[in-house]
Amino acid sequence: MGRFIEIAIDAAQLGAGQAQAVIRACPVDIYVLDAEDALTTVPSREDECILCAQCLVHGSGAISVRRRYGSCAALSPVGGQDA
Repeated sequence: MGRFIEIAIDAAQLGAGQAQAVIRACPVDIYVLDAEDALTTVPSREDECILCAQCLVHGSGAISVRRRYGSCAALSPVGGQDA
């Protein structure tokens, strides 16, 4: 888990194509597939998140990103704005 960002993934909600789309969409390479081909994060990279919300767009509700500072609001999938 990152110090500034908390990312939660419900990998059971993601198909293989969606998981690959999330991996491709992330500009800072936070997401990878684990040994069981489930989407996960590289914990040491979570704080590299630029809050672009592309993972939310491609993750179809299976991913949430929350800042661990300020308002701590979860991001929405539209333009990376806080919900």
